[in-house]
Amino acid sequence: MNGPLDQPDDDETMDSTPADIALTRLRATTALDQAHRPTLDEVNRELRMRADPGQVAPAGRLELPWSPEARARVRAREVSLEARLDLFKDNLRAIRIAREVLNRAATMRAVEAAETAIFEIRTSGETARLAIINEAHLDMTREFLDHLEILEAFRPRVSAEILDALKERALNEFTSRMNRASSADIEFAKADILNLKP
Repeated sequence: MNGPLDQPDDDETMDSTPADIALTRLRATTALDQAHRPTLDEVNRELRMRADPGQVAPAGRLELPWSPEARARVRAREVSLEARLDLFKDNLRAIRIAREVLNRAATMRAVEAAETAIFEIRTSGETARLAIINEAHLDMTREFLDHLEILEAFRPRVSAEILDALKERALNEFTSRMNRASSADIEFAKADILNLKP
């Protein structure tokens, strides 16, 4: 006599394909597994019974309160309540720890986003500052060259010593102005950058 997992009969192998035979075996195995699988209600009922001291050690019809069985049942009930209270405390502690971890992660993300924004603002500000300084240097260089051309126009009417002194004075003024423009450094504090509004 063949079971669901045994070899199929000769009639079955002659009339069916290998895929049909495998599908029949799979269905038979699934049906057997489902027949022995407990339902969710049965599992919950068993857990309640195991957690209830009265179910584990049921009281008799006539039981004295000072008997060892009654005292053991009271003690088992107290232990069960303490265990449930400990589980509740552990769950609360786990929730608090998870909340702290999530808060720290959110804070770290906010700080990281703020630092990134500050870096971008400072980078764009430094780029703009250097562009302004470069443009100012070019303008001052053009003015200096124009000033030298004007001074050269006076060469036939002014002595060479006076012309050299005027050129040296113009060069000193040009150098001083270039140094002042190059040393201009403006940097905003983080608090000021965070208070900026688009």
